Amino acid sequence: MTPEADRLPTGPALGDRLLTLTAGPPAAGGTFVARHEGRVVFVRGTAPGETVTARLLEDPQEQASARFWRAEALDVLEAGVDRVPTVWDEAGVDGVGGAEWAHIALPAQRRIASEVMQDLLRRAGVTSYPTEQVQVEPAPHDADGLGWRTRVRYAVDAEGHVGMRGWRSHEVRPVGEDPLSARAVRELRLGEWTAPAGTEAIDAVAPSAGPASVVLIGRDLDPDAVVIPESWGEADVAVRTGRGMVPLRGDGTVHERVGERLFTVAATGFWQSHRRAAELLTEVVEATLRAPHGGSAWDLYGGVGLFAAVAAAQVGSQGTVVSVEGNRRASQHAEENLADLPQASTATADVTDWVRARRGGVDAVVLDPPRSGAGPELMELLANAVRQRIVYVSCEPSTLARDLSAIEKKGWRVVDLRAFDLFPHTHHIESVAVLEPTPG
Repeated sequence: MTPEADRLPTGPALGDRLLTLTAGPPAAGGTFVARHEGRVVFVRGTAPGETVTARLLEDPQEQASARFWRAEALDVLEAGVDRVPTVWDEAGVDGVGGAEWAHIALPAQRRIASEVMQDLLRRAGVTSYPTEQVQVEPAPHDADGLGWRTRVRYAVDAEGHVGMRGWRSHEVRPVGEDPLSARAVRELRLGEWTAPAGTEAIDAVAPSAGPASVVLIGRDLDPDAVVIPESWGEADVAVRTGRGMVPLRGDGTVHERVGERLFTVAATGFWQSHRRAAELLTEVVEATLRAPHGGSAWDLYGGVGLFAAVAAAQVGSQGTVVSVEGNRRASQHAEENLADLPQASTATADVTDWVRARRGGVDAVVLDPPRSGAGPELMELLANAVRQRIVYVSCEPSTLARDLSAIEKKGWRVVDLRAFDLFPHTHHIESVAVLEPTPG
């Protein structure tokens, strides 16, 4: 019996909400498929082949007609071969929601993620690439999947306690040692700190160049109420209110180094979270984009210019690169970060609207959309506009599969597809698909 069973909530309906389930194949979202009297139950906190006692997250009387139920494993009755001691106790039952596979061996996590991605591609009808070849790879030099997370958003409750929200819950729960976070984030000891009134969240960043950063977020938070604790050392500190960013130490930005190039990023802006991700993805894009010397390229959802710099090096001084980004501040940083590359320019715009307005084509495109993906409309526009190659960087395999299927229907094919474990101990997958027009 696992110790989590001692933390069972009590109540008159609890007995009706406990089921004995045997976990089957993985499902998208980090759960596993079980069945109860013919109904599908998606179970968190288990592993393939295990038999568990699980608690339904919905009242079965209220959800009697639902197509499926969701449940959380409370007690392991028969462990599966993939189960190991959890790397994060606070991610267990009634714990934080950011490490749903912390109890599964790391090689098994990658095998399971590969199965999920292959299934999503098949279901979407992707046919131009053999799905069985898609295997999730570890990041270089990542042996244990710990200490990788350089960007962490903590939640804060009404009493100022700092933690993370539970799975499918608004409750703020303790993070303990927070083993997935980078050392510079853990050393801030935010989980032991009481935030001032009005704090709704805290962003902690451990950049590859320069000091750590802490941003307190709250619509009505008073910057004058923030007393910087000694445990934050030399970290930059800022407050983001409904009126904007107020730096208390530093200028509200962080710096990231990739190869010889330094990128300025807003402290609350987007950058790859895994400490090796930006370097790895840059190498993959550099090897696969193949923008022609003297040619043209677009970097869509370009952020602060990471992949635009790669494309600019390939097209050279006689070529052109445009980085298109919807976030104005990120686009401004991209302009600064690419200032030494006259062949590169930036545009602040909705990506689909911008591409729709273009006249004439482009040789190569790299795009890195949010989890919602590019969407079929943009994929159709790109199919008509791009002459040679598209490199699609994705953090969500379900929307990637949808978009690959859409562009296949427009006469394109997937010539390469690699997947990476850049979110260890979670179900998330980063991938890079390379697309070319189908010959003939």
